[in-house]
Amino acid sequence: MTQPHGQQIPADPACVCPGEQWPQADRRPRAWREYGTLLMAIVGLTLSLTTFLVTALR
Repeated sequence: MTQPHGQQIPADPACVCPGEQWPQADRRPRAWREYGTLLMAIVGLTLSLTTFLVTALR
C-alpha cells in the first residue's frame, strides 16, 4: 500500500522498521508445510497400522 506521495507504509502498523515487511511472514508458510507433512505422516502411519491390525486379527 502506498501513501499519496509514493512512500510505502508497512503492512503491520506496529512495525517500526521502515521498508521491511514483518519477519514472521517468511517463516509462516514453511512452518505450515512442515506441520502439514508431519500431520500427513502421522495419519498415514495410523492408517497403515490400523489396516495391518484389522487384517492380522481377521
